Amino acid sequence: MFKKILFPTIFLILAYFILANENAKIIVAGIAIFLVGMYFMEEGFKLFSGSTLEKVLENFTNTLPKAITTGAIATSIVQSSSLTSVIMISFLSAGLIGLGEAIGVIFGANLGSTTTTWLVSYFGLKIDIAYYA
Repeated sequence: MFKKILFPTIFLILAYFILANENAKIIVAGIAIFLVGMYFMEEGFKLFSGSTLEKVLENFTNTLPKAITTGAIATSIVQSSSLTSVIMISFLSAGLIGLGEAIGVIFGANLGSTTTTWLVSYFGLKIDIAYYA
């Protein structure tokens, strides 16, 4: 009885909040677009299962050091550990890689996100940036 009253009440309160607040509409629309994009990306990756992509992922992530290195290199290239993590979650939900491999790649992605900082700290003192401006 309590659940039959509580859930519709909470739903109505949330619906009123979303309709009454302009910022809430924008936030909910952004979350909806993100979730739809994740769904379509997952479905697209399912089309690749059993093909070359799955073999490449297996080759690059079959051991923990390889998975960490793959995550670090991928994040260094795309400069976004969030993007690497989202793609790994899509691979995982599509069944292209296992949980252990995905965790290794995400750990490597977190390490790879510091690559830019290390490069700037190493070369930043030796390069005259004004020369390139």
